[in-house]
Amino acid sequence: MKANNFLLRNICYFLFLTYFLVGIFIVDDFGISVDEEFHRYSGFYWLNYILEFTDFNGLKTAVTLKLSQIGGHTLPNPKNFPFYGVTFDLPLAFLETLFDIEESKNYFLLRHYVNFIIFFISSIFFYLILKIRFKNNIIIFLGILLYLSSPRIFGQSFYNNKDIIFLSLLTINFYFFFRVIDHKSIKNIFLFSIFSALTCATRVVGIFIPIVFISVLFLTKNTRKDNLLSIFKIISIYLLLTAFFLYFFWPYLWSDPFSNLFYSLKTFSKYPATFQMLYNGAYIDSKFLPLSYLPVWMFITIPLSILVLFFYGYLIFLRRLFKRILNIKEETFFNDFWRGSNEKKDFLIFLCFNVIFFYIILSNSDLYNGWRHLYFLHFFISYISCLGIYLVVLKFKKFKFISIIIFFLISLNYIDIIKFHPYQGSYFNLFNVKKNNYEIDYWGLAGVRFLEQILNDNKNKELIKIGVASYLPLERSLKMIDKELSIRLKIVGQNYSNADYIFNNNISEVNKFVDDKYNIPKDFKLVDEFSINGFIMYEMYKKI
Repeated sequence: MKANNFLLRNICYFLFLTYFLVGIFIVDDFGISVDEEFHRYSGFYWLNYILEFTDFNGLKTAVTLKLSQIGGHTLPNPKNFPFYGVTFDLPLAFLETLFDIEESKNYFLLRHYVNFIIFFISSIFFYLILKIRFKNNIIIFLGILLYLSSPRIFGQSFYNNKDIIFLSLLTINFYFFFRVIDHKSIKNIFLFSIFSALTCATRVVGIFIPIVFISVLFLTKNTRKDNLLSIFKIISIYLLLTAFFLYFFWPYLWSDPFSNLFYSLKTFSKYPATFQMLYNGAYIDSKFLPLSYLPVWMFITIPLSILVLFFYGYLIFLRRLFKRILNIKEETFFNDFWRGSNEKKDFLIFLCFNVIFFYIILSNSDLYNGWRHLYFLHFFISYISCLGIYLVVLKFKKFKFISIIIFFLISLNYIDIIKFHPYQGSYFNLFNVKKNNYEIDYWGLAGVRFLEQILNDNKNKELIKIGVASYLPLERSLKMIDKELSIRLKIVGQNYSNADYIFNNNISEVNKFVDDKYNIPKDFKLVDEFSINGFIMYEMYKKI
């Protein structure tokens, strides 16, 4: 048995090493997302704000120069987006300044490397969570394999510095949450406070973690061991530390902590902008999306193996919960929900997932671009799926056989990762039978490929003018092209009369099917249609 455990542990380490090396090797394959320029600007904006309180004149000058080069006048003021913190953007702005990175492609590659590494680190913490909960190396290995196998999460782990960073910090946060549940030491509370603050300073929705923690302490109180005074002591220490670190990590709060925090929460719950979302073949205003929007998007973009394991784990736990409720005793009301620390953790994850998922649906929260704003649910889905694996393995006598089947099913996800590369962020599973009825490349990643294709087809042409019949601006993609080549490209927007080519990726409210203003002129001919696994990424039109 010890030999088997040793082997499985080393297989896990090998998986981590392989995943990391592959990720580092392919970073350069990914284009730039449409929001990255703004978040880069946001990092420098807040770094400049912080430096106003210091005497680092040389650094101030360098940051001011960077801000002027970015062209903040063309980008929205980061203060108007208070629900996004600067946990990621601020350190990256500092690193870019410190290493004096000038080439646009290089500073976005730096962001992609760091983005991937943070997600990779989160997988290690998920491994530690599984070690705490299951203490079974087969379950742990399959769980890690599953956590890393979702194509959309994998692809966006390189460039989505909002949703994936939040998912990563949330995963790390729950590791320390579990530590505190088992051992309420000052050290564990201190570390939990730091990561609670970091998570909230990434996206303000992270405020739910302190709320859940306080609720769990009261709900899981053991009347023999705990008393109200000790619980209030733990809560007080945790909240004071979390508030301090949150204030420290988030410069937006410095001027008026309470008002700005509440405003951030208010703005996040009801996003002021509105978009036209392609959903089931029709464009629908993001303010009026049907209740089915979130579950359908999740159903068609999460790999089938994860869906099956998740639903199995979910339904089994739900059945267990109902059985407990039916047999509950009045004198031990709260403690009857679980038996021991492990079930307490299962209940916590189950509760968090359901409250968040159903609140988002029933409150008709503003959503767009699929379910990317809720990618942090990937942690809960992965955990409940691992619970499903655990329960399947326990139920059937042929332990090794069932484990091999599950391993095979999860491994199929990695085939999809390869098939969609480097556009895993546009992955759909087999349930999406009507291809191109949903937004495909809403990040605009394929824009870089389009520009490279144009350059390759026009090697002798000094200046190539490109029109854009799409919501996503190609100016962003231009920054991932080598400088000596990018000077040959000029983006003319909707000025088609002055264009040699037109780019269209059928995204959002300025799509040719939505607004006649953006119809492709008759003197342009469709010369190429780039698709991946049957999903159209973009169309290329050339002037006849």
